[in-house]
Amino acid sequence: MMLISPMALSRHAALRDAGGYADGRSLQLDALQHSDLPALQALVTQALAPAEPPDLASDLYSGPRGAGRQVVVARSGGQILGCAAWVTFGIAEDGRLYGSPVVATDRHTAHALLAYLLDTASTLGASHLRVSTWAGESAKVAALQAAGFTQLFEWVNFARDTGDWVAPDWSDTGLHRLDLAQADWAQLTALHNAAFSGVPNAPPLDEATVQDDWQSADQQASAVLVDGAGHYVAYVLVTEEGDVDGVGVDASLRGRGLARRLYAHAAQALRARGLHQLTALVSSANAESMALHQRLGFHESTPRGAVYERATHAA
Repeated sequence: MMLISPMALSRHAALRDAGGYADGRSLQLDALQHSDLPALQALVTQALAPAEPPDLASDLYSGPRGAGRQVVVARSGGQILGCAAWVTFGIAEDGRLYGSPVVATDRHTAHALLAYLLDTASTLGASHLRVSTWAGESAKVAALQAAGFTQLFEWVNFARDTGDWVAPDWSDTGLHRLDLAQADWAQLTALHNAAFSGVPNAPPLDEATVQDDWQSADQQASAVLVDGAGHYVAYVLVTEEGDVDGVGVDASLRGRGLARRLYAHAAQALRARGLHQLTALVSSANAESMALHQRLGFHESTPRGAVYERATHAA
């Protein structure tokens, strides 16, 4: 993982001072501080309203983002104007650096953050930079287009009520649910990465990230299915807010309704503690997942987001 150091930041002195704003203010990019979080959360909440904003602290201080070290914050005259974080997992797999999240109040700030990410991607040897956008982020979209990024696909937000699912029947599967306290993280990581192989915007995860994701998930709604030989063959990972972070089935067992039953299990567990909606974020390019959610009665709940990409100087 790349860490931000004073030396690394000093390479961007020209970028920080270039152009500035029409009123003479300068823009500075520097490391994330805990005290920045309320202002950054307010920015993303305002930008995405009326949609529910992400918990920015959880995202920025997550393992894939170096626990906050792979983040820069844009400031001008003491005012926080945005931030950018990056995830490096995709570089080894397909040469891609993922800029996520990227938050900006205006086009100039977005341009500066994108320039920083492109430079970081080149330094790390990534051939491409990929960035997501959401409804309400018109300034970021304009900056992406001006910088030569191309839209690849859309993000689709699906939702379905938790109250009308039939209880799953596992009796004909020969499988049992794993006690997550006894999880073999290496085996679960292998299952996840196999299930998401070839899925857009889903680089392989390392074992530490998978363990962190599962330990912070809803332990009742989430489930791992194990066969008689002890092999992990299917799973659903659900956050405490009712968001499906992932569902996967071993290729040899697909077509047997396991994903449907895992969703039913998750929905009933969420309903039992008072949550009335199960949600999932799906790439429009993932035809199999799009068809699954439509078949299970999910509907699109919010405007679609989009994913943009361009080659870096290292390409």
